[in-house]
Amino acid sequence: MGYKFWIMRALKVFIGVLILLFIVQLLKQHTIEDSIIFAVTWSFITTSVFIGSRIYQSRKGVECALCNDTPDSGNKNT
Repeated sequence: MGYKFWIMRALKVFIGVLILLFIVQLLKQHTIEDSIIFAVTWSFITTSVFIGSRIYQSRKGVECALCNDTPDSGNKNT
């Protein structure tokens, strides 16, 4: 898993969280400017924590069934 994989993963997480938080803030009747600032800030924090933890777990060899980002070890009984 190279840099391209992690950059694409980070962009997907960032954009997904950004859209979700922006919509929630608008539904709570915050201004557009406040919603954008809130969504960008928390999307950056969330993406950093997610990618950092996935890189750490990937280096330790911990498999993630949801993420499916570790190579198969040949064991099909999971």
